[in-house]
Amino acid sequence: MRNNHRRVSLDEIQLARAFAIIAVLVVHATSSGVTTIPRDSLLFPVYNFLNIAGKLGTPTFIMLSSFVLFYNYYPRVTNWMLMKKFYIKRLKFILVPYIIFSSIYFVIKWYIYYDYPSLSFALNKFLTLLALGKAHPHLYFVFISVQLYILFPLLLITFKKLPFLRKNAIWIGILMQWIWVILNKNYFHITLKGSISLSYLSFYFVGAYLGIYYFEIREKMRNRSYKDRIMVPILIGYGAMVIGYTGFMYLVRVKAYDEVAVLLPHIVTSYLYEFTWANNALLAGLVLFYLAHAANKRFSSHTKALFMEIGATSFGIYLIHPLFLMMFRGFLSTGSPLLYHSWQLLTFIFIGLLSCIVVRFTFRYIPHYWVIFGKLPEQQKLSVRR
Repeated sequence: MRNNHRRVSLDEIQLARAFAIIAVLVVHATSSGVTTIPRDSLLFPVYNFLNIAGKLGTPTFIMLSSFVLFYNYYPRVTNWMLMKKFYIKRLKFILVPYIIFSSIYFVIKWYIYYDYPSLSFALNKFLTLLALGKAHPHLYFVFISVQLYILFPLLLITFKKLPFLRKNAIWIGILMQWIWVILNKNYFHITLKGSISLSYLSFYFVGAYLGIYYFEIREKMRNRSYKDRIMVPILIGYGAMVIGYTGFMYLVRVKAYDEVAVLLPHIVTSYLYEFTWANNALLAGLVLFYLAHAANKRFSSHTKALFMEIGATSFGIYLIHPLFLMMFRGFLSTGSPLLYHSWQLLTFIFIGLLSCIVVRFTFRYIPHYWVIFGKLPEQQKLSVRR
């Protein structure tokens, strides 16, 4: 299938990225609360809900990355020159910032937490963590993205050659991901499965499907009855999975899950975490994608401009915000309940604000800014520099 629509930049993607990065900030800002406040506190369920329900940001970024790749590259003739340019861009704008920030986080944690016996030991440790996307917990997203970029030419050619695959990509991606989950649990026993692309195949394939059929889907969604047939089940399913996922994690965190687990079949308890996480994240990504399109129509010009800037700088915000989180966590760890909870809210606001300011300052004033934070979309780059 060839789509003759010109591939223009979609504002909806930047809005979806803005929503996703806000969710990431919510998760990281509440991580202290869910680990330090008493489990019988009235606010613990609130922290738990925000911390777990917010874990849609990174999977949504993965789905959006797949969408953008297939949206831009599927209609084009696939040849060596196209793939060469593709890899050069990703090496420059993704891999280089990943290596730089991996180095930054490794050195900071080395200085604060660790005492490695020698420089060679530290270097070997760093290279191992770099190869696994583990120099800091949030960097696994970039590591997963690099795996997608490596696989992308093969996926692109396969989708082009196999109509059955591209037309049924959603359920095939979900099936393949679950085959991997079951095989890993019973045979491979790989503990770092969260850093392996096979754990995100449903997000890759759903993004690919949306990217290939974007204009057809958008046209069909103009029909109210079609939109209701698609979005009502997705919204209901997402609501159910949010309740299921946050409820499951609440029981685990208050150490009540074992009492419930004995009442459930073994197959349910074996895969309940994976089932609630995967379905919540996938449906959340679809809901955010839809909300971004709704917001593009309904936001005022000023509100849209704000979220477009957040979306355009989201990769840089993602990379740097844990640095500010470390700093804010060092200022206040105890105090009265009112002071403590207020500080958690201020932490969320300030790490987002400072990250955005630093990223935008870098884009505006520092030559070769892409080495640090990747490439800013051209239209956003121009608007920032006016």
